[in-house]
Amino acid sequence: MNLVIFASESKGLSSLNSIINEATKRGINLFIMVCQDTQLRFPIQNKDRFEMLTNCEKQNPVYSQTLGVTLPFKPDWLLVARERWEPETSIILEFKQNFGCKVGLIEPNSWILGNAEVVLEIQSRNKFKNVVDIFFTHSSHSKNLQKTLGFEGNTILVGNPKYDINLDLNGDDVQNIKSYYSVDPNRKKVLLFSLVNTNRKKLFKEFKEYVKNNPQYQFYFKPYPGEPFLPQFKGDYFPKFFIEGVTPILEESHIWAMFNICDIHVGCLSSIFHASLLLNKKIIDFSEKIKIPFSYLEKNHILNSDNRGLEDSKELWMRSLNITESKLLELLSDKTFEVIKNINDSVWNHKDNLLDLFDDFNDGQASKRIIDYIENETY
Repeated sequence: MNLVIFASESKGLSSLNSIINEATKRGINLFIMVCQDTQLRFPIQNKDRFEMLTNCEKQNPVYSQTLGVTLPFKPDWLLVARERWEPETSIILEFKQNFGCKVGLIEPNSWILGNAEVVLEIQSRNKFKNVVDIFFTHSSHSKNLQKTLGFEGNTILVGNPKYDINLDLNGDDVQNIKSYYSVDPNRKKVLLFSLVNTNRKKLFKEFKEYVKNNPQYQFYFKPYPGEPFLPQFKGDYFPKFFIEGVTPILEESHIWAMFNICDIHVGCLSSIFHASLLLNKKIIDFSEKIKIPFSYLEKNHILNSDNRGLEDSKELWMRSLNITESKLLELLSDKTFEVIKNINDSVWNHKDNLLDLFDDFNDGQASKRIIDYIENETY
């Protein structure tokens, strides 16, 4: 079997690195092109930011226009961790159309709660149902949420490969990160998790109050990947982080050590809490305090294009999905939100036992199940 694995940034690589390890152990022919930068890079324009590795000699090599490199073989499979954005979209289309290979999408995040953005994201993903052969998803809950809200792609449950190896760090790696961030061994460390949706300002107001009321702690901030460099949010980070006394983690790859180092994890319920639960960290969830259960049943922030978050824009979604306003209203109907409420209520009522919502297995074996699947589908 000939397998190509591509990642355009550090977050995507974190979902793929355990799969690379597993495929290498099995002696599968590999070509790997990955970027470890926090900011997304394009393989043609930023080739110097990518690492390229192969474990085999050239066998009927083919040239990839989208990667700008000659592959050592004609690929049977392409694995990526994002599909709706460039450069992955063009790479997927080339590999499917020119090479006739199968494409697998490794879900980077678990789908836990529904809201208007989730409904529209699912519609956006449906554009890829015929070019992505299999979507590797984490849990029955995530799969059911997507299917219930209209996802038509082919999915299989494997667990989340992001947590197969990334949380297992050696002592030197952790010590280096402690030094980098001037971690005080005599103080408890708090990790604050960002939001980039319409609830962002409400959450940050709570963060500021929490920091003010707990001067004995040392505070760090985990942005959404790439958030500090987005024009909409860049001013919160530069020239100085906007919450006094809090250090932002600007390098995505540093988060794995900081998950371990920080004693208390604070934010709103989302897939980011998966790592916190696996590490048995103290979690403070502001979801109910800032009325997330209510706000996730709202659609006016999109219909009115409030632009308080990253994607609450009617025009953005109409353009992205190539639909009319009437079709948008149909997608965000009252009936749809009745379904969302039922899904979300099942989560809020399950908060004492969340791990199985994130991952059906939580056994560090997701990468093995993924490689088992593609091997069985190849031979």
